[in-house]
Amino acid sequence: MTFLPPRPASLERGSRARRLWYLGASIAAVALVAVSAPLEAVFYDVPVVFALLLTAVQGAALVAAWRFPAAAVGAFTVASFALRVFPAPAGPPWPWAVTGIIALALLVGIVTTARGAWGGAAALLVPGLLVSALALPRGDALADVIVALSIGAAAWVVGLLLAERVRIAGQLARERETSAEEHERRLVAEERQRIARELHDVVAHGLSLIQVQATSARYRLAALPDEAAAEFDDIARSARTSLAEMRQLLGALRGDEPAALVPQPGIDDIPALVAEARRAGAAIRLEREVTEPVSTATGIAAYRIVQEAISNAVRHAPGTGVEARLWSDGTDLRLEITNSSPPAPAGTRTNGAGHGLIGMRERAAILGGRLEARPTPSGGFRVAALLPLAPREGS
Repeated sequence: MTFLPPRPASLERGSRARRLWYLGASIAAVALVAVSAPLEAVFYDVPVVFALLLTAVQGAALVAAWRFPAAAVGAFTVASFALRVFPAPAGPPWPWAVTGIIALALLVGIVTTARGAWGGAAALLVPGLLVSALALPRGDALADVIVALSIGAAAWVVGLLLAERVRIAGQLARERETSAEEHERRLVAEERQRIARELHDVVAHGLSLIQVQATSARYRLAALPDEAAAEFDDIARSARTSLAEMRQLLGALRGDEPAALVPQPGIDDIPALVAEARRAGAAIRLEREVTEPVSTATGIAAYRIVQEAISNAVRHAPGTGVEARLWSDGTDLRLEITNSSPPAPAGTRTNGAGHGLIGMRERAAILGGRLEARPTPSGGFRVAALLPLAPREGS
């Protein structure tokens, strides 16, 4: 039985965004080389080898922009200037190939943050003006240069908007993750209060029995020595004091609830729980092989875990068969609740990772145990818990 922690959502989100960037940038790089290289060779008289090499540098810059944005913009700009070193005929209307203009402007816009937006505009405008200054004496019309610069500016704005959208989406995702973490912490606190109330009932019941037995000892036991009677009186007094202090410390957890003791279910009540679920229509098979004594706290935790696991199976996968197994190995109590793949359509299912799992994990952790809950390869769901038969040191 293995217990693996869930992977943080922030890592999953960052890895997914990185993969999407590399995929999209690779496709754009291939398209850029496939279109720009022929344009440079045919319309701008750039030798084919240099056209392929320099447009490949531009494509590589697109892919590398995720990790090295400034270097990527610099490499793309240098490659663009290198393409203009070769004298071009008077035929091309624009000083730069339109694909290079759009790609560079988009790249600068995407890697430009909101704080450095004007810096990105300058990084795009300066080389554009330099190329335009070189192109005008060559005979290119001023209107064509203005159109080319306008296309570049529009592409830069689009890239900037895309980058801002990604930034806002990432910020919203982080805020949702923070909100979910706060919600989970609140659920854990509520579950701890519930567990504390249950333990309050268990301990209070035990202290009450100690008090009653110690107080009645001098009347139940014949010829009890005075020294022993005094010892029993001290035990009864200590039990009363401890009970009063515990109620004072933990009574606030009950809020407006009365402080009366409530019997708590244990491991012996699990068959009745399963029978009740069967009467409600659930198909449950229970196997129980527990031969060692189980502490009260462990029994309560086992009952609540089985109860929540069965409830989740019935709620999220109605119509499935549920198998619950309980067995002991001399030191630990082991639970395994598994449901098969539901017949309902996949869109109506959930993975079971709700509020109940938080409470189950908290119960196991408080006792010094562990709990694992995850889908099975066959499409079902499995909850496995390991609880100590008796309280452990420090738990």
